[in-house]
Amino acid sequence: MARRLTKKIRYIRLPEKRIAEIDAIVASWPHETKEFMRARLNQYKPRRGVVRRLGGLFRWFTISPRKRDLAILKNPEILTDWQKRFEVSGQTVPRKAWNHILEKELSDNDHAYMLALLERELSDVHLPDELGELFEKIYRAHIRKEYTTDPDVPQAPIILFIGTSGSGKTATATKGIEQVFFDSDVRPEVDLDQKRMNVMAEAPFWKSLEEVEPELASEIERRKRLLRYERLAKIPVISHLFRKQIGKNLSDLEEQSLMVDYARITPNDFQTALSGEPGNYLRRAFGNPRFTCIRHLEEAHSAFARKESGRSSGGGPERQQGTLVDSSNIIIDEIINGTRDCLLIATSDQPELFDSAIYRRFVEKGLIIDVSEYWLKKANMKEIIRIELMRNNIRVSTEETVPEYGNIQWLDPEDLNTAVGKFYRLFKDRALQVTPAYVRKLVGYIISLKGTFSADFLDDPLLVRHAFEMVARNAFGDLFKKVVNRIDRSAHWNDYVGDIKDTFSEMANNCLVYNVNEEKGVVLNGPPGSGKTFLVRTWLSENKKIHDISTSPSALHNPADPIDGTVENLVKVYDIAKMIAPAVVFFDEGDALAPRRSSSGGSPSDRLTNKFLNIIDGEQPLSKVFTVLTTNRLDLLDPALIRSKRLKVLEVSGQLAKRDINEIIDATIVGIPLEPGLTSSEIINAAKGICNTPADFAAFAEKALSLRSTELMVLSKFRQISTLSPEKQERFLKFNLKTLTGILEAIGNGDTLLKALRESTTQFLQNYEEALTLFASVGNEADYPLCHSHLRHAREEMSQSPTRKGKVELDDFLETELSKEPQKGFIVGVGANELDGVLLPIATSLTYSPSAEKVLVTGAVSASGDSSAQMEMAVQMTQQSAQEALTLVKNYFQALVPQYSMAKLLGEFLAKLTIHHQLLSASYNVGGPSAGYALALNTLSAIRHIPIYHDFGITGAPWTKGVTKDEVGGSVIIGGHKKKTEKVLQYLRRMYMPRQNYKSLENEFLIGYWSQNKDILGVTHFGDLVPETIWLGEDYEELLLELIDCRIQYKLNKYQNSELDETGRENIIRLKSVLKHEAEKEIKRKIGAIKNYLTNPDHDPLISLESIFREEPKVVTEQVKKVFGVLDPLTRRFRKQPAVR
Repeated sequence: MARRLTKKIRYIRLPEKRIAEIDAIVASWPHETKEFMRARLNQYKPRRGVVRRLGGLFRWFTISPRKRDLAILKNPEILTDWQKRFEVSGQTVPRKAWNHILEKELSDNDHAYMLALLERELSDVHLPDELGELFEKIYRAHIRKEYTTDPDVPQAPIILFIGTSGSGKTATATKGIEQVFFDSDVRPEVDLDQKRMNVMAEAPFWKSLEEVEPELASEIERRKRLLRYERLAKIPVISHLFRKQIGKNLSDLEEQSLMVDYARITPNDFQTALSGEPGNYLRRAFGNPRFTCIRHLEEAHSAFARKESGRSSGGGPERQQGTLVDSSNIIIDEIINGTRDCLLIATSDQPELFDSAIYRRFVEKGLIIDVSEYWLKKANMKEIIRIELMRNNIRVSTEETVPEYGNIQWLDPEDLNTAVGKFYRLFKDRALQVTPAYVRKLVGYIISLKGTFSADFLDDPLLVRHAFEMVARNAFGDLFKKVVNRIDRSAHWNDYVGDIKDTFSEMANNCLVYNVNEEKGVVLNGPPGSGKTFLVRTWLSENKKIHDISTSPSALHNPADPIDGTVENLVKVYDIAKMIAPAVVFFDEGDALAPRRSSSGGSPSDRLTNKFLNIIDGEQPLSKVFTVLTTNRLDLLDPALIRSKRLKVLEVSGQLAKRDINEIIDATIVGIPLEPGLTSSEIINAAKGICNTPADFAAFAEKALSLRSTELMVLSKFRQISTLSPEKQERFLKFNLKTLTGILEAIGNGDTLLKALRESTTQFLQNYEEALTLFASVGNEADYPLCHSHLRHAREEMSQSPTRKGKVELDDFLETELSKEPQKGFIVGVGANELDGVLLPIATSLTYSPSAEKVLVTGAVSASGDSSAQMEMAVQMTQQSAQEALTLVKNYFQALVPQYSMAKLLGEFLAKLTIHHQLLSASYNVGGPSAGYALALNTLSAIRHIPIYHDFGITGAPWTKGVTKDEVGGSVIIGGHKKKTEKVLQYLRRMYMPRQNYKSLENEFLIGYWSQNKDILGVTHFGDLVPETIWLGEDYEELLLELIDCRIQYKLNKYQNSELDETGRENIIRLKSVLKHEAEKEIKRKIGAIKNYLTNPDHDPLISLESIFREEPKVVTEQVKKVFGVLDPLTRRFRKQPAVR
């Protein structure tokens, strides 16, 4: 450990004239010269000792005394020109040349005074006066061990400096230690003998100095005694024999230096992979407890951070941190109780991580200093600015007349005071914390841009923004280059199709242009490829003056410090944004940036979410910084982030109207020749099933175009292969077999060549001339249009993508299983997994079963392993929903026919029957409560033998009752309704969901489907749903289709064209009323048929449902037959003898 002497006053005897001369020389030097000369003076060591003294005496007797007029140091040409220094010194070695010049120009006292003066003027860190006074008190109390009752002095010598990263904690603490504890005070000593002579010259000769000026006499006597004992202390034998007496007398005459052990401790001094050793390394770094020491512990949270809760039994980093915390507690306790003589000064920007016991000791026994508070005082800000101005050779004038010093400029004190206020305003407007580093860099870059400094410059927003941008570039280096202005702006605003862009633009403009603080940012939620990033790109393309910062949680990740390092990088990103504002901060994978916090609040990843929330909604609101997060898993995002007055959510579904998709395709194929009959609508149809979003459709068209371009290039080369050797021709055909096949399919009329190519390349080469003749029709690019074959191959290649292949296969499978006509007990439900909607066809039948279980649910697609267990769980949940569906149907029937007991009627009817629901799905988590409506409709269809119409999908969990007795089966809100809708409407025309979910859909989303003649409907109750989902014959279907068309047109007029069609509204009400009447009449009829069947004692137990529900003449009972039976012979007689007309 380094042992150092504490501060000491050093007196230098110099004439007042010499002091003034040196002061003037140093004042005339610009900042660069001062730094240069300080380095030279530090490297120069004046020769001391007996030899030098004898040499000086010899020169005094033999030669005229050396005249040290500082002529060389006053000449800037000699200081800056090495050739002139060579001429003056006669030395070719630079160091020897400077030593010769300084020895000639400066005496020992001159050298010491000039060096001390330069050190003071070149001080690059400002120590606030309040802190300087506090450090002085701590030095007296805990280093010199002086008794004090000052309340400002902490009871124990433990001090913690806190503040955000870059706030100047470490620099300020280091400056305080060096300036107050160690820097010797060099003071020019007045010639007391000369002063005595001046005093006594005016006094009577009979008076002594003690009578005339007792203080001066006492000071002269003290100096003599001090000089005497200092000389004795330098004599080896005497200093050893009388060291106690000499030391006591020196201490009485003047404060003496103390030997202390001083060291700075960084995490590298105690962090190690050796098990259990970090604590021992830390104790070793604190040194000998019996020797007075000063320890400056940097990044104290590395040693004092608490162990992660719930993981104390773990190994690795958790155990290592545990040893550090234990050792830290012991060390701090030793300091507090005095068994360790140590002054601890710790710095940390994350005190919230401290172990609670350690932090409590600093609060109760020590002192916590928030260094950021000092920079909010104008006096300290003024000094920070003055230091930076000095570095740029701009000095603050203190007199009316200022000297002329060449390159040095002068600033009026009032101008400096005005600038201080404006700096505070600038930092407040940007929600930036005031730190010395930021302020000084901003001052420096303003000077570099303007060549001087004035408070008026701070009123120029463009200059200030440019300067702040330079500060950010300098302060954050590589991070600035990685994240700033990285978004591609080649897209145009008109390229984005969809009304959501207007909402986004309004929000961004409110924040970035009009500085509306409530608009802090937006979360763009939507499936991959829906155009979330493209929306931001197009907006930025029209706003060139807005900076963008683009990054992601994975890019912010710091492998060396996964949690704290990532948090620190996040803070840096927003500091950059504040400096270069107005700016858009764009985060991809937003759900990873602010994931849902753990319920206990102790997860390390919670720190990232907490810090992000603090930035978005901190004490100082962001100014002209607009945050954009993209995600396709809004459920993973912490809910606090999207609460009121934080980030708003915009749904970017990517589901567009057909005309919008046509625009995207048309923009992609503009200028490309097309095969006769091939239109953008044909391209859209070819992409159906594998393309759902704008990006998908654009990628499909671009893939088809790239196939065409490749075929053109291969075709050009094919015409030249005749000059190649047979081996190279064969190789060309093998490597381009697929492309040549595509060319033949596109041109057509090449079946023979195509067959030859597929069988053998050799056989194809034998028909080379025939191929050239066929290809001759393609003279240039315009002769080779985009064809259906290109679309087919593009679909094949995109379908083989690993991300699409399984999905396409599943969708194709489910599509083939969809009903092609109305069927009894067949409906399409829909579920949702983490990323997408999943079709859920459900087949329901009545089966014979004498068991008490009336509902059976099975899954058609089996699974294995963990998936099998989860599939079983989903089936069990759906079993419960199926039971509730049966109860709902009973209640619905009861409301229609209140005179009968539906519980008894259906109970007897289903006595030996089971309702079997079969779920056809390859996804285990798509059943459950949201299949309730689908199961209820299928239950009704199965037990009343009524077909379900085949053009809709449905989701929703119903109540078994309703808000009124006539509205049975009210809807309950469910999740994933957008993903479910998008999946259903890929294949079907209508989608039903709970009304609450329907109300949450954006108009743009709805209009997109209405424009495709597809409808989305909200369900209020089961009775309102049934008439629109069953099939009662062709006449009924005609009415239903008329209702669907009329309703879609009415909503388009109302929400897209802002037209209110009262006639259409009345027609919808009429059609619904007719359908409801017909549906309820048929259901009542079939309930009556069941009742008649069950009450007939002669009913056939093996009769089919179809026979039971078939419309027949009213049944005549046996009693009626007996009454009228006597008339049977007469009837038969009349039939044999018809009447004569």
